[in-house]
Amino acid sequence: MKLHWIIFVTGWMSFRAVGSGLFLFWIFTENERSAPSEWIVPFVGDFFIGITALFLVYHIIKKPSTILWGLLLSWNVIGLLDLIHAINVSFAAPYGPIPEIGFNELTVRSILILNTLLQISCIYLLFQKDIKEYFKKSKF
Repeated sequence: MKLHWIIFVTGWMSFRAVGSGLFLFWIFTENERSAPSEWIVPFVGDFFIGITALFLVYHIIKKPSTILWGLLLSWNVIGLLDLIHAINVSFAAPYGPIPEIGFNELTVRSILILNTLLQISCIYLLFQKDIKEYFKKSKF
């Protein structure tokens, strides 16, 4: 069950690439819905985390190794730091990209907090004995 949770959360983070890709596109095309410039760094971080998520899921399932465990831990920590930065930016430069459907400043913060809790849970689970054994037993 723990491994399934790690796989789910890692895959879930791929949605960060979708949203941040759209918001970065709006910034670079100077769209009226674009975010303040303070959001560029969190969006780039989200895009990186999001595009690498599915590759990690594949390797967790098919090619687990101790190196992958370290990469997954680093990836989660970087993702967590990016989310904490984004939460701080959400207070300094509020952004509500699509208020017509309820995607406003509060919704953005809620999603950031949810993803933060998900990444913290993965970091915690990566240190569980059975999860560490799963990554150790497999050959590189």
